[in-house]
Amino acid sequence: MLQFITTDSSRFSIAEEAQMVLEGGCRWIQLSKRNFAGDEIAWRDMAKEIAVLCQEHEAFLIIEDDVDLVEDMKVHGLFMHDNSRESVIKARERLGANAVIGVAARSAVEIKHLIGLDVDYVMVPVSDQCYNKGAFYGDMTRKLIIENIDFHIVACGDISKEDFVSLFKAGCAGVAVSAGIADAEDPVALTATIVESLKKAREVVDASI
Repeated sequence: MLQFITTDSSRFSIAEEAQMVLEGGCRWIQLSKRNFAGDEIAWRDMAKEIAVLCQEHEAFLIIEDDVDLVEDMKVHGLFMHDNSRESVIKARERLGANAVIGVAARSAVEIKHLIGLDVDYVMVPVSDQCYNKGAFYGDMTRKLIIENIDFHIVACGDISKEDFVSLFKAGCAGVAVSAGIADAEDPVALTATIVESLKKAREVVDASI
């Protein structure tokens, strides 16, 4: 599964980014709030525009760090950088059981604090200096398995197509990409390549089980 996180680009608007990755076959857009500098009108207008694009392509729209907007627009879900138990519980109470809620975490220790919460996925970044992405996520998921902790883990960071098989073997459910696509010469073509590479990597891993 590929998630695309919108980002600031010198070449494309956020709406253009979303349009291109959707054309390339991505079906999961995460609208980042970091590019709006407190401009609530622009933020809400962009969310409405991206929501229309996602509806046209039957894609999920996840909005970052704005429970009010997710509730008002009734989009698919919310991504939270604040992974405190209190905040996650309040978000779930407001959005209901059908909303998708993802949270950020940086380690198995942080993920353990989510035990018992209704979280659909956890996004974990890998350092740019890490040369073995599969080992990083594999070590983390083993620690979680030992304690019988089961969350869908989404990998993000400086990840290449060559990492996909090792990430799936490590137990990751998907990959999130941002500037790697937005800064590409042809974001549509690159998105299509990543989607196909993820599919093939999953097939390789499933065949080895």
